[in-house]
Amino acid sequence: MTCAEGNRRRAAAVLLVLAPLALAFAACSPRERPAPAPAEPKAPAPAPPLAPPTLSRAELLRVVAEAADASAAGAAYPNAARELDGRRFVLRLPFGCEGPSAEAADTRLGYSVDVKRNALRLTARPEVWTQAGWARALVGGADVESIEGFWLSRPWTASEACPPLPAVAAAVPPTPETVGLAQPFAEGGSRLLRRGDRPYEATVKLPDGQPPGPGGFRLVLEGRIAAGADGRTVACLSEHPDRRPVCLARAQLDRVAFETPAGETLAEWRS
Repeated sequence: MTCAEGNRRRAAAVLLVLAPLALAFAACSPRERPAPAPAEPKAPAPAPPLAPPTLSRAELLRVVAEAADASAAGAAYPNAARELDGRRFVLRLPFGCEGPSAEAADTRLGYSVDVKRNALRLTARPEVWTQAGWARALVGGADVESIEGFWLSRPWTASEACPPLPAVAAAVPPTPETVGLAQPFAEGGSRLLRRGDRPYEATVKLPDGQPPGPGGFRLVLEGRIAAGADGRTVACLSEHPDRRPVCLARAQLDRVAFETPAGETLAEWRS
């Protein structure tokens, strides 16, 4: 065997030894992995539903008018009235538009001026409809023990300010009230929120002894509309087809306040 043949044999032997090692090394070495597919973009979570806007006097009166129309025509109860359930409201009732009352003790909603004490006395007496059959027919029930509330005077206007006074005041009989905000109280419930014969009253010092300016004051009512067991938020009743129906909107009051026409709070009660 020549020297060249020996070299070739030795080289072949080395290859036989190294080949398995190369294969094993290749098997242990990290392999290139394909790049992961881009993740699909996640759809954004739906935004929580927005709370409906605070119920205004104009919208409430519009829905009450629909309920009165349906009641007078014997039509189906309007969905707009059902959808009021749970809606927050802020209503401002103007009072004292013609000036101070002679006797605050006889005033349901007004003010008087104590010249000696240089003070202003504001009074708001809730209506107590507990014994009124028509009111119990509208918002009463087997569990309702008492009903209190306020009339929304001049329901033909959405304005929450005193109306312009005529140049010459004439003696005009008051128009019968037809739209009210009623709060029923269940039997056995807390009596802390009930006013009964207790009016909302506040005494405010007059600055520099100046009498109140024109425009009267505002009684602020805040709370939410609450449907009864029948699902109705507004109930209407008419004694005769030629009489305008009387309507009551069921409510739960959270705040009652007196304020000036400019919006300055003079006194408030929260529940």
